[in-house]
Amino acid sequence: MPQTSGVLSLLSQIELTQDLSEEILGELAGQCWLGELGAKKRIRSGDVRAHRLFLVDGNMVRMYDGVTERLQSFQELSDPIDLFPEARQESDCVITETPCKLLRIPVAALDAALSKSTEVDDIDLDPTEAAFLAELYQLITANRLELPARPEVALKIQELTSDPESGIDELTEIIQHDGTIAGALLHATNSPLFRAAKEILSVRDAVVRLGYRNTRMLTTNLALRQAFKAKHAVTRESMKQVWTDSVLCSAYSYLISDVLKVQHRERALLAGLVAGIGAVPIIQFIEMRDDDPRPAMIESLIEKLSSITGVLVINYWGLGDDLVRVAEESSNWGYASDEPDYASIALVAKWAMLQSEGRPHPDAAEVPAFGALGLAPPAPGEPIAALADCEETLESLKSMFNL
Repeated sequence: MPQTSGVLSLLSQIELTQDLSEEILGELAGQCWLGELGAKKRIRSGDVRAHRLFLVDGNMVRMYDGVTERLQSFQELSDPIDLFPEARQESDCVITETPCKLLRIPVAALDAALSKSTEVDDIDLDPTEAAFLAELYQLITANRLELPARPEVALKIQELTSDPESGIDELTEIIQHDGTIAGALLHATNSPLFRAAKEILSVRDAVVRLGYRNTRMLTTNLALRQAFKAKHAVTRESMKQVWTDSVLCSAYSYLISDVLKVQHRERALLAGLVAGIGAVPIIQFIEMRDDDPRPAMIESLIEKLSSITGVLVINYWGLGDDLVRVAEESSNWGYASDEPDYASIALVAKWAMLQSEGRPHPDAAEVPAFGALGLAPPAPGEPIAALADCEETLESLKSMFNL
């Protein structure tokens, strides 16, 4: 009980969990660990991938994304420090300089707690939809929803491309182990966006042509395509539409980041692609339980629950808090950020995608994300003026994903 009480106090200080109800905080606290680690101990990111780790008290050195920094926390005087807050590389680590007190939160338990805190009581569904919702939401809150497999090949490539001692041969070998990724990478390399003077025919030549950064970007995005799978005609058509929308949002996200020079365009490309990832487990859930689902019901459930399931998927994959926010706010046209972020980019990209296809979309003046990016909202019926000269690049990006 004393430890649980201490954990509860710490959870109430952490931004991720401070708004949870006392009941949910109590359940989460019972699954956490609070303990001490001696000086000169190393913790690698890969060793705690299934957990979120916080420094409660003591001094540490963190080597994260190629940057070294010193961390210091004082229990009851400062908030716990999230040791691996963004997308992780296996080489990321922390080293204790003094004995340190740490809080460890299981990712699965955290996801379940955050899901329980989401209100869905006011969703307007017919009886069939309500039955599906009840079962699906029960699986989410119990952390038993089957999530898409992590893109392991892409994660291995991200790790390798962050290792200064790795070489082209090691990277080529990993890519060649996955024929689907290898073929897609060759196709993308020969697309107008990256095309060289002559056709690229080998994976090694593709890696040389693209460089490490573009190879990492492309393989991660191409690996995601394998998650968008469905077995039956109706669900397969729904999944195809979700993938098509995701690719278009991804392309527009890249263009917005590139043209406005906000954030990193490669990560913006990924942000646009994962904004709709929450639809994947919903569609797969429906096809397992209904031999003849209605497209309207699938669309309704995706609209109501995809932000919740998207958060679960991105946390499960370990893609980072910045992309978790993308999924969380993917349907929230009122989302307002004080500065440019990937969630704002993905929302404006979604607006651009809907506008370009003549599909229903809000008045741009009612979307705060435009202001967060420093964009003047287009007049009703008008596209985004800053992207007027990007049609060729847009088509190249679409071609890269076989769209």
